[in-house]
Amino acid sequence: MQIPGPSLLNPGLPHVEPHVMAWAQKVELLSAEAAEQARRERHIAFAGHVWPWAPPERLAELSRLALWMFAVDDRSDARGDDSGAVDTELQAMMRIVTCAQDAVPEKAPATLRVLAEVVPRLADHMSPAWSDRFRRHLAEWIHTNRDMIRRRTEGGIPTPQAYVAWRRVSGAVGWCFDLTEYAEHAELTELVWSSPACRRLRDTAADVICWTNDLFSLGKELRTGETSNLVLILQHHHHLTLQDAVNEVHRRLSWRITELSAAIASLQTTALAMNLTVQEQASVDRYVDGIRAWARGFLDYCQESARYAEAPVPPAKGRTVEGPHLIHDTRGRAAVVSEEY
Repeated sequence: MQIPGPSLLNPGLPHVEPHVMAWAQKVELLSAEAAEQARRERHIAFAGHVWPWAPPERLAELSRLALWMFAVDDRSDARGDDSGAVDTELQAMMRIVTCAQDAVPEKAPATLRVLAEVVPRLADHMSPAWSDRFRRHLAEWIHTNRDMIRRRTEGGIPTPQAYVAWRRVSGAVGWCFDLTEYAEHAELTELVWSSPACRRLRDTAADVICWTNDLFSLGKELRTGETSNLVLILQHHHHLTLQDAVNEVHRRLSWRITELSAAIASLQTTALAMNLTVQEQASVDRYVDGIRAWARGFLDYCQESARYAEAPVPPAKGRTVEGPHLIHDTRGRAAVVSEEY
């Protein structure tokens, strides 16, 4: 599986990681056992891969929210008697994110206290419109975790079309792309962000990222009986063998990787026709670099993290996933570059 582009890692990661891990244990977001899991699965390195140019103070905030995201994701895997309590906790998170709840009790679960601490600090750096969409996307992602709990109980399997739209939200890329603007000091104007070209880029990149994740996590889903995976959705609805479903996801992923370059070019062309200021155009360029780095960085994270200990299921012999070479960042920003892949 290939997502072309340089393998980048934020050079601030070695300094930021121990401080953020200590914070996570102090606020009780992570127990000693969960902290060991986070180190083994490299949860903070995830932030270093997908936001490679964030300055250290911003990387620290992004890493805090990344730890929170993984903690919520793991909590949402709860089954049986625990699922009701987790759903209640998720509802409380949505109230915090949407400002429907002003105060969080000191004895509230750490996932709630962390949200109440970190999200306002991030929002302080955002315009009102940017902050609103970030909060909206974050609330929508939290809601998808409730969907997964409900789906396990009801046993329903969505159609492929419904799943693809839902997966763009459940993959957390919506609010993470909003934070790419924060990492890059690159707020997009509303005119650019709401344009069809920018929507196309976000949707295409989301599909590349989420379908990559589905291939890497397939083994885990097969072990646990989870059905929220494009391979299993296609297998069910199109009556495929597992290998044929894997091949089909590889084929679709190859197509979306090709589309990613076209979507980038489309947004750049659209922005040039908008008569933007120099600063606004620079934000578009940085955003494009950030989305491109996110897609490649997520693949790098999946390849190194113990979270996906089993290799992704490959296509049948003779089937390969390739894509066009993506344009690398040209502004000389510092990042550790690996030529391994």
